[in-house]
Amino acid sequence: MNQAEGIIGYELSRTYPVSCEVLFRALTDATVLKKVWGVQRIAVDARVGGKTEAEYIAGGQDWSFTLTYTEVVPNERLRWVTHFKSFPTKETKVTILFGAAGEGTELTVRMENFETGSERDANRQAWETGLTTLATILT
Repeated sequence: MNQAEGIIGYELSRTYPVSCEVLFRALTDATVLKKVWGVQRIAVDARVGGKTEAEYIAGGQDWSFTLTYTEVVPNERLRWVTHFKSFPTKETKVTILFGAAGEGTELTVRMENFETGSERDANRQAWETGLTTLATILT
């Protein structure tokens, strides 16, 4: 990601042995996302303008968040803005890309608009854990 312009972000890519359709459905399914993100409660409305609301309390801190979908192209792309309950003015921007890769699908996660490198790194680690969990669910 481009830090020269003041944008602090990252990109992760993983390949899964499933079709774009299967992977897209998984990342718009509340049951799957609850496991992937380790949240206590989640409701998903994956359409432009729709919201995913998740409750996540860990270590005595409320990390609950709301995603507002800005772009939904089935089996190709998801974009959303994330707002955290504990930080109402803060927002991160996420782009999820799905691309054919041999007999599977390459998933790319781009996340940006972090205030610090340590905040970015902590979020990246959370996504890496979640993508590993997703691999277990899908295989």
